[in-house]
Amino acid sequence: MIGIAMKQLTVDEPILHRVEDEWPEEREPGALATLWQHRELVYSLVLRDIRSRYKQSALGIAWALVQPLAMTAVFTVVMAAIIKVPTGNVPYPMFAYVAMLPWTFFATALTSGTECLVSNFNLITKVYFPRETFPIAAVLGKTVDLGLGVLVLIPFFWIYHIHVTWMALYIVPILLIQISFLLGLTFIFSAVNLFYRDIRHVMPLLMQVWMYLTPVIYGLDLVPKRYYSIYMLNPMTPIIDGCRKTILQGQAPLWNYLSYAAIVSIVTLVAGYWLFKKLEPKFAETI
Repeated sequence: MIGIAMKQLTVDEPILHRVEDEWPEEREPGALATLWQHRELVYSLVLRDIRSRYKQSALGIAWALVQPLAMTAVFTVVMAAIIKVPTGNVPYPMFAYVAMLPWTFFATALTSGTECLVSNFNLITKVYFPRETFPIAAVLGKTVDLGLGVLVLIPFFWIYHIHVTWMALYIVPILLIQISFLLGLTFIFSAVNLFYRDIRHVMPLLMQVWMYLTPVIYGLDLVPKRYYSIYMLNPMTPIIDGCRKTILQGQAPLWNYLSYAAIVSIVTLVAGYWLFKKLEPKFAETI
Protein backbone atom coordinates (compact mmCIF):
# COMPACT_ATOMS: atom_id res chain seq x y z
CA MET A 1 0.00 0.00 0.00
CA ILE A 2 2.72 2.48 0.97
CA GLY A 3 4.69 1.54 -2.12
CA ILE A 4 1.72 2.39 -4.34
CA ALA A 5 1.19 5.66 -2.48
CA MET A 6 4.84 6.60 -2.97
CA LYS A 7 4.67 5.85 -6.70
CA GLN A 8 1.51 7.92 -7.10
CA LEU A 9 3.03 10.85 -5.28
CA THR A 10 6.15 10.61 -7.42
CA VAL A 11 4.21 10.58 -10.68
CA ASP A 12 1.45 13.06 -9.90
CA GLU A 13 3.23 15.49 -7.62
CA PRO A 14 7.04 15.35 -7.54
CA ILE A 15 7.46 16.44 -3.93
CA LEU A 16 9.82 13.69 -2.72
CA HIS A 17 13.58 14.04 -2.93
CA ARG A 18 16.33 11.51 -2.45
CA VAL A 19 18.11 11.42 0.86
CA GLU A 20 21.41 11.37 -1.00
CA ASP A 21 20.67 14.90 -2.18
CA GLU A 22 21.81 17.73 0.02
CA TRP A 23 19.42 18.29 2.93
CA PRO A 24 17.42 21.39 2.11
CA GLU A 25 18.50 24.23 4.36
CA GLU A 26 15.29 26.14 3.66
CA ARG A 27 11.92 24.61 3.09
CA GLU A 28 9.52 26.70 1.11
CA PRO A 29 6.73 27.49 1.61
CA GLY A 30 7.37 26.36 5.22
CA ALA A 31 7.26 23.19 7.27
CA LEU A 32 3.51 23.25 7.95
CA ALA A 33 2.67 24.10 4.35
CA THR A 34 4.91 21.27 3.15
CA LEU A 35 3.16 18.93 5.55
CA TRP A 36 -0.20 20.00 4.12
CA GLN A 37 1.08 19.20 0.63
CA HIS A 38 1.79 15.67 1.85
CA ARG A 39 -1.67 15.14 3.33
CA GLU A 40 -2.36 12.35 0.83
CA LEU A 41 0.69 10.54 2.16
CA VAL A 42 -0.66 10.87 5.71
CA TYR A 43 -3.96 9.43 4.49
CA SER A 44 -2.14 6.49 2.84
CA LEU A 45 -0.14 5.81 6.01
CA VAL A 46 -3.30 5.82 8.11
CA LEU A 47 -4.99 3.33 5.77
CA ARG A 48 -1.90 1.13 5.75
CA ASP A 49 -1.79 1.14 9.55
CA ILE A 50 -5.46 0.18 9.88
CA ARG A 51 -5.28 -2.58 7.28
CA SER A 52 -2.03 -4.08 8.58
CA ARG A 53 -3.35 -4.24 12.14
CA TYR A 54 -6.42 -6.30 11.29
CA LYS A 55 -5.28 -8.15 8.17
CA GLN A 56 -5.99 -11.90 8.19
CA SER A 57 -7.67 -11.81 11.61
CA ALA A 58 -10.98 -13.53 12.26
CA LEU A 59 -12.57 -10.60 14.07
CA GLY A 60 -10.96 -7.95 11.90
CA ILE A 61 -11.43 -4.38 13.07
CA ALA A 62 -13.64 -5.63 15.91
CA TRP A 63 -10.39 -6.25 17.81
CA ALA A 64 -10.34 -2.49 18.41
CA LEU A 65 -13.19 -3.03 20.86
CA VAL A 66 -11.78 -6.06 22.66
CA GLN A 67 -9.33 -4.21 24.91
CA PRO A 68 -11.64 -1.51 26.34
CA LEU A 69 -14.55 -3.95 26.72
CA ALA A 70 -12.38 -6.65 28.33
CA MET A 71 -10.74 -4.19 30.72
CA THR A 72 -14.14 -2.77 31.61
CA ALA A 73 -15.46 -6.25 32.40
CA VAL A 74 -12.47 -7.09 34.58
CA PHE A 75 -12.57 -3.82 36.49
CA THR A 76 -16.33 -4.13 36.93
CA VAL A 77 -15.84 -7.39 38.78
CA VAL A 78 -12.91 -6.16 40.88
CA MET A 79 -13.73 -2.51 41.52
CA ALA A 80 -17.53 -2.68 41.63
CA ALA A 81 -18.31 -6.12 43.06
CA ILE A 82 -15.34 -6.54 45.41
CA ILE A 83 -13.90 -3.13 46.31
CA LYS A 84 -17.16 -1.27 45.65
CA VAL A 85 -15.73 1.95 44.22
CA PRO A 86 -18.25 4.82 44.55
CA THR A 87 -19.58 6.02 41.20
CA GLY A 88 -22.52 8.15 42.23
CA ASN A 89 -25.65 7.06 40.39
CA VAL A 90 -23.75 5.79 37.36
CA PRO A 91 -23.48 2.01 36.80
CA TYR A 92 -19.86 0.98 37.06
CA PRO A 93 -19.61 -0.57 33.55
CA MET A 94 -20.53 2.82 32.05
CA PHE A 95 -18.39 4.65 34.61
CA ALA A 96 -15.33 2.63 33.57
CA TYR A 97 -15.99 2.31 29.84
CA VAL A 98 -16.43 6.05 29.23
CA ALA A 99 -13.00 6.61 30.81
CA MET A 100 -11.44 3.51 29.26
CA LEU A 101 -12.15 4.67 25.70
CA PRO A 102 -10.04 7.88 25.74
CA TRP A 103 -7.39 6.20 27.87
CA THR A 104 -7.04 3.23 25.51
CA PHE A 105 -6.83 5.67 22.60
CA PHE A 106 -4.08 7.59 24.41
CA ALA A 107 -2.06 4.56 25.48
CA THR A 108 -2.19 2.61 22.21
CA ALA A 109 -1.53 5.68 20.03
CA LEU A 110 1.46 6.75 22.11
CA THR A 111 2.90 3.24 22.24
CA SER A 112 2.61 2.62 18.50
CA GLY A 113 3.62 6.19 17.69
CA THR A 114 6.85 5.76 19.62
CA GLU A 115 7.86 3.00 17.20
CA CYS A 116 6.61 4.69 14.02
CA LEU A 117 10.01 5.96 12.84
CA VAL A 118 11.89 2.76 13.60
CA SER A 119 9.28 0.61 11.86
CA ASN A 120 9.47 2.81 8.73
CA PHE A 121 13.26 3.09 8.52
CA ASN A 122 13.27 1.85 4.91
CA LEU A 123 11.30 4.90 3.79
CA ILE A 124 13.24 7.34 5.93
CA THR A 125 16.57 6.26 4.43
CA LYS A 126 15.42 6.31 0.80
CA VAL A 127 13.30 9.38 0.19
CA TYR A 128 12.81 12.84 1.65
CA PHE A 129 9.43 14.02 2.87
CA PRO A 130 8.25 15.49 6.19
CA ARG A 131 9.02 12.80 8.76
CA GLU A 132 6.28 14.11 11.03
CA THR A 133 3.80 12.37 8.75
CA PHE A 134 4.58 9.14 10.61
CA PRO A 135 3.67 10.33 14.15
CA ILE A 136 0.62 12.14 12.81
CA ALA A 137 -0.55 9.03 10.93
CA ALA A 138 0.05 6.86 14.00
CA VAL A 139 -2.22 9.07 16.11
CA LEU A 140 -4.89 9.49 13.43
CA GLY A 141 -4.99 5.74 12.82
CA LYS A 142 -6.07 5.15 16.43
CA THR A 143 -8.94 7.63 16.14
CA VAL A 144 -10.74 4.97 14.07
CA ASP A 145 -10.65 2.62 17.08
CA LEU A 146 -11.91 5.45 19.28
CA GLY A 147 -14.78 6.12 16.90
CA LEU A 148 -15.81 2.45 16.91
CA GLY A 149 -15.73 2.46 20.68
CA VAL A 150 -18.07 5.45 20.75
CA LEU A 151 -20.53 3.62 18.50
CA VAL A 152 -20.58 0.70 20.92
CA LEU A 153 -21.26 3.16 23.73
CA ILE A 154 -24.57 4.23 22.19
CA PRO A 155 -26.58 1.06 23.03
CA PHE A 156 -25.16 1.19 26.56
CA PHE A 157 -27.04 4.44 27.13
CA TRP A 158 -30.29 2.63 26.35
CA ILE A 159 -29.41 -0.43 28.44
CA TYR A 160 -28.51 1.60 31.55
CA HIS A 161 -31.14 4.32 30.96
CA ILE A 162 -28.65 7.18 30.87
CA HIS A 163 -29.81 10.43 29.28
CA VAL A 164 -27.22 12.48 27.42
CA THR A 165 -27.49 16.26 27.75
CA TRP A 166 -26.05 19.06 25.64
CA MET A 167 -23.09 19.08 28.03
CA ALA A 168 -21.79 16.10 26.05
CA LEU A 169 -20.78 18.55 23.31
CA TYR A 170 -17.88 19.59 25.52
CA ILE A 171 -16.31 16.27 24.60
CA VAL A 172 -15.10 17.87 21.34
CA PRO A 173 -12.72 20.43 22.92
CA ILE A 174 -11.71 17.86 25.53
CA LEU A 175 -10.64 15.40 22.84
CA LEU A 176 -8.85 18.16 20.93
CA ILE A 177 -6.84 18.90 24.07
CA GLN A 178 -6.02 15.22 24.44
CA ILE A 179 -4.98 14.83 20.80
CA SER A 180 -2.71 17.89 21.05
CA PHE A 181 -1.06 16.46 24.15
CA LEU A 182 -0.81 13.01 22.58
CA LEU A 183 0.68 14.31 19.35
CA GLY A 184 3.28 16.37 21.19
CA LEU A 185 4.37 13.35 23.24
CA THR A 186 4.46 11.19 20.11
CA PHE A 187 6.78 13.67 18.40
CA ILE A 188 9.12 13.54 21.39
CA PHE A 189 9.10 9.80 22.06
CA SER A 190 9.34 8.73 18.41
CA ALA A 191 12.34 10.99 17.82
CA VAL A 192 14.15 10.05 21.03
CA ASN A 193 13.42 6.36 20.42
CA LEU A 194 15.63 6.48 17.33
CA PHE A 195 18.63 7.40 19.45
CA TYR A 196 17.77 5.49 22.64
CA ARG A 197 15.90 2.27 21.96
CA ASP A 198 15.30 1.79 25.68
CA ILE A 199 12.19 3.92 25.22
CA ARG A 200 10.30 1.01 23.67
CA HIS A 201 10.90 -1.07 26.79
CA VAL A 202 9.86 1.75 29.11
CA MET A 203 6.53 2.43 27.37
CA PRO A 204 4.49 -0.57 28.71
CA LEU A 205 5.52 0.19 32.29
CA LEU A 206 4.94 3.91 31.81
CA MET A 207 1.43 3.36 30.45
CA GLN A 208 0.51 0.98 33.25
CA VAL A 209 1.72 3.30 36.00
CA TRP A 210 0.18 6.33 34.30
CA MET A 211 -3.22 4.65 34.12
CA TYR A 212 -3.31 4.06 37.87
CA LEU A 213 -2.33 7.70 38.43
CA THR A 214 -5.31 8.76 36.30
CA PRO A 215 -8.97 8.40 37.36
CA VAL A 216 -9.82 5.69 34.84
CA ILE A 217 -11.04 2.89 37.11
CA TYR A 218 -11.94 5.14 40.03
CA GLY A 219 -13.26 8.66 40.49
CA LEU A 220 -11.77 11.84 41.88
CA ASP A 221 -13.73 11.29 45.08
CA LEU A 222 -11.18 8.69 46.15
CA VAL A 223 -8.23 11.09 45.84
CA PRO A 224 -7.18 12.42 49.29
CA LYS A 225 -7.67 16.18 49.55
CA ARG A 226 -4.07 16.77 50.65
CA TYR A 227 -2.81 15.25 47.38
CA TYR A 228 -5.49 16.72 45.14
CA SER A 229 -3.48 19.68 43.78
CA ILE A 230 -0.51 17.43 42.97
CA TYR A 231 -2.74 14.76 41.46
CA MET A 232 -4.34 17.25 39.09
CA LEU A 233 -0.93 18.14 37.61
CA ASN A 234 -1.40 15.07 35.41
CA PRO A 235 -3.01 16.53 32.23
CA MET A 236 -4.86 13.28 31.61
CA THR A 237 -6.74 13.64 34.91
CA PRO A 238 -9.00 16.59 33.93
CA ILE A 239 -9.33 15.09 30.44
CA ILE A 240 -10.63 11.72 31.67
CA ASP A 241 -12.72 13.31 34.40
CA GLY A 242 -14.11 15.79 31.88
CA CYS A 243 -15.24 12.96 29.58
CA ARG A 244 -17.01 11.28 32.46
CA LYS A 245 -18.66 14.44 33.80
CA THR A 246 -19.95 15.75 30.48
CA ILE A 247 -21.23 12.46 29.09
CA LEU A 248 -22.52 10.57 32.12
CA GLN A 249 -23.32 13.25 34.67
CA GLY A 250 -24.41 16.09 32.42
CA GLN A 251 -22.03 18.47 34.18
CA ALA A 252 -19.45 20.93 32.92
CA PRO A 253 -15.80 19.86 33.21
CA LEU A 254 -13.48 21.33 35.82
CA TRP A 255 -12.57 24.38 33.74
CA ASN A 256 -9.64 25.54 35.85
CA TYR A 257 -7.86 22.20 35.65
CA LEU A 258 -8.93 21.60 32.05
CA SER A 259 -7.49 25.01 31.10
CA TYR A 260 -4.24 23.94 32.71
CA ALA A 261 -4.34 20.70 30.67
CA ALA A 262 -4.94 22.75 27.49
CA ILE A 263 -1.90 24.95 28.20
CA VAL A 264 0.29 21.91 28.91
CA SER A 265 -0.98 20.25 25.72
CA ILE A 266 -0.15 23.26 23.54
CA VAL A 267 3.29 23.64 25.10
CA THR A 268 3.95 19.92 24.67
CA LEU A 269 2.82 20.02 21.04
CA VAL A 270 4.99 23.04 20.16
CA ALA A 271 8.02 21.74 22.07
CA GLY A 272 7.61 18.23 20.68
CA TYR A 273 7.35 19.47 17.10
CA TRP A 274 10.38 21.74 17.59
CA LEU A 275 12.46 18.86 18.98
CA PHE A 276 11.30 16.55 16.21
CA LYS A 277 12.30 19.00 13.45
CA LYS A 278 15.61 19.73 15.18
CA LEU A 279 16.53 16.03 15.23
CA GLU A 280 15.04 15.24 11.82
CA PRO A 281 18.26 15.73 9.77
CA LYS A 282 19.95 13.04 11.87
CA PHE A 283 17.22 10.41 11.48
CA ALA A 284 18.59 8.69 8.38
CA GLU A 285 22.16 8.36 9.65
CA THR A 286 20.98 7.19 13.07
CA ILE A 287 18.92 4.35 11.63
